[in-house]
Amino acid sequence: MEFLGILFDTRSIQRYIFSGNRLKTNIGASCLVDRVFDDVLVKALQDVYGTGEVDAATWREVEAPDWEAQETACRIGFFGGGKALVLVKRSGDEENDQAQARAVVTQFTKALLTKAPGLRTGAAIGRLRLAADGTMARDGNEDDADDYAVLVRMLKEQQNTIAPVVTLPYTGLTLCCPENDGTAAAWDAEDQRFYSWEVEMKLRADRRRLGQTALAEDELLEKLRSVLPEEERETFLAGYAFPQEFEKLGQRETENDIAIVHIDGNNMGRQFQDCKTLTEYKNLSLRVRQTTITAFAALTKELVQKRETGRDSYLDTCHQNEDGDSLLPIRPIVLGGDDMTFVCAAKIALRSADTIMQHMKADGINTCAGIAILKTAYPFFRGYQMAEQLCGAAKKKMRNLPAGDPRACWLDFAILHGEQAPTLEELRAQEYGTTMGPDYRLHFGPYCVDATEDDPHALANLFRGIEEMRTSLPTNKAKELRSVLAHGRHAQTQFHAQLAYLEVRRGRTHAPARLPQLPAWKAYAASFWDEEHRTPYVDAIELMDDVPEEAENA
Repeated sequence: MEFLGILFDTRSIQRYIFSGNRLKTNIGASCLVDRVFDDVLVKALQDVYGTGEVDAATWREVEAPDWEAQETACRIGFFGGGKALVLVKRSGDEENDQAQARAVVTQFTKALLTKAPGLRTGAAIGRLRLAADGTMARDGNEDDADDYAVLVRMLKEQQNTIAPVVTLPYTGLTLCCPENDGTAAAWDAEDQRFYSWEVEMKLRADRRRLGQTALAEDELLEKLRSVLPEEERETFLAGYAFPQEFEKLGQRETENDIAIVHIDGNNMGRQFQDCKTLTEYKNLSLRVRQTTITAFAALTKELVQKRETGRDSYLDTCHQNEDGDSLLPIRPIVLGGDDMTFVCAAKIALRSADTIMQHMKADGINTCAGIAILKTAYPFFRGYQMAEQLCGAAKKKMRNLPAGDPRACWLDFAILHGEQAPTLEELRAQEYGTTMGPDYRLHFGPYCVDATEDDPHALANLFRGIEEMRTSLPTNKAKELRSVLAHGRHAQTQFHAQLAYLEVRRGRTHAPARLPQLPAWKAYAASFWDEEHRTPYVDAIELMDDVPEEAENA
């Protein structure tokens, strides 16, 4: 059956969400993006075709719908990955069909100027031929693009040729917004200051009004509860809440570090391209969404359980909100697609990423992650960009493995101090080089989440190495080791010799000092370096303060 297809996409989502340095604006922006199709697009379709002529439920509720049996004027093909597909039934009047489709685009983009200002979108209108099972037709042979791929190509061409203006530009004659470069044309009654309309709408999405929970908080709780068994939904997070400020992520007085964690699915673009039917495409989109939300819900439950059973004393220092609920040291910002981004206290970052990646792998989705550890006041967007680059480094490691290698889930991390280099490559060169030559590097990552214990790059070995570094070396010697490794062989030989005369206190007894004795790291205890001139010890030393001992024993 031949439909008129309207394909929408949202552009530069990451910049839209993470451009602000306030957690409230990041959360609000994410909520607006998450709801843009369900709220704004569906309303535009109803305005053009009529309230009863829009089927926005079947694609979610029916696993294998009959795509030819469309009773309404239009129906949703799918929402996901920043895209939305609308199927419009042909009326026989081509000119009128095209005019109505363009009217939908007009209504949608016009509404966004006030409901989600600053969000850039694109739209493509074209023929879409579908069989009942969702198979998409193509012209010519099997090598030709199908109708959906043609729509995607049209969107790509628009991105390269059209740059829509969706905010009021700053003219220099008006007040400048303190959050971005826009015109401060909106008065915020709560903060008692002017913001750009874009920032104001983001703040409203994560702000209480008349004693009611903020829209973003309601949406997040509804999302997490939707993947839980019915009997758990009412009690889920009772007495707990997610923070709305970076300063309330569980930092202690002397600890001002937070972490930005970005997790992305492996080869998801290829998996979506390999879908042969619209049914496969929309079901994959729904499965990925379900998996990411379920994994984060499992992590949240684990954090609450650890706190209530006293298994992790670090979690005892929770802040509280105005309702008296304990604030968890974690906050999801992007959740529900093939990628996930959350911010948390630095001390739970690696364990949290490990938990989520293990859960997603168990559900059939392999992932890679990047973790940027930074001070609370560090520019947030720059921290997010570093987390993305770290995730890219982990993916590069995964892609360079030989075919058939079972190690699929990797993560990398970086600790940012002050004004850092703008790229990961420059950061590694500046902070992790040695006097022994350009081939020697102090950073050992990326680390593999699903590797066996005999793999030196297994994340489990990094955790064990951190714990052994605490117990087998005096603290001052552990810190000295980092400097020793950055210098030549002579300093390293001397350090080895000194270990023979040192002892470390363990409770009421003393034991000989030694380097970590992990079986997978046995070679490094003798010469510090492997054949590729890498050493795992510096990573373990740097993370001694960011992976608490209580978490190791939990």
